[in-house]
Amino acid sequence: KILPWIGNKENPVGLGIITLLLSGLAFLSVLSARKTAKLTNDRKMMIFLGVLLPAVICFTTVGRLWYLPGTLLVIVCSLFAYEFWFGKLKDSSPKLISKNFRIYQIIGIIGCAIILFSIGMAFANNIFGLFKAEVLVNTIYFRFEILPMDIVRSTNLSNMVTKDVEVSLVMIVYIFLILGAFIALLSSLAKSRIFKLAGGVLVFIGLSLFLLTGILGQGGFPSVRFQNIIGSLGLGWYMSIIGMLMIIITNLFEFKEDNNKR
Repeated sequence: KILPWIGNKENPVGLGIITLLLSGLAFLSVLSARKTAKLTNDRKMMIFLGVLLPAVICFTTVGRLWYLPGTLLVIVCSLFAYEFWFGKLKDSSPKLISKNFRIYQIIGIIGCAIILFSIGMAFANNIFGLFKAEVLVNTIYFRFEILPMDIVRSTNLSNMVTKDVEVSLVMIVYIFLILGAFIALLSSLAKSRIFKLAGGVLVFIGLSLFLLTGILGQGGFPSVRFQNIIGSLGLGWYMSIIGMLMIIITNLFEFKEDNNKR
């Protein structure tokens, strides 16, 4: 009876459980922020992301039911950002944005920007999608494309009839890419090496899920060799993997620099 309120989800029970777990994470993150004076920059990032990620993700799990709690959590994130980094804190408190950037840190920020740019452009131009290929199916050529946020599109090239199939795994892949790039970007600005690596790992998980979970098959793509799928990956996939490599490589440079200081 409440399907319109939750975006007509096909698996409301599972998504409801995920929403409860993420809400619990946000609750624990808020509780752990009571003594802000003693928090390290990494701990502040953990609290901030512990509230922000559930706030954003749950908009995709329960739809309109999340409008009120999601908005409240986004406001809380804004207040945390002000209190932790932009407010009138003690001089010894770590700042969010460091003024002393190394070249490899700038490269890491550029890597995050490349991923987010490719995802944003995918909404406007199919060339930035994760996959695009033309294959022969029963003597008819079809073009298959993966588009944000959850679409596998097949186009009959003989009559140009297009069919869109919603595949939840596509949305999960894009969520991993967006969250990973966003976390890595914030962590690069805050010089938080741990969370920058975590962001790079999330992007890697998203790219791997795309290759290993049979997303194309759910959209009617015929079974082909793995090599053929690799050869048809879209510009968005390659831009994302380039950005991921830039994030991880710069993180290794920071790790080496930290060891040298010790």
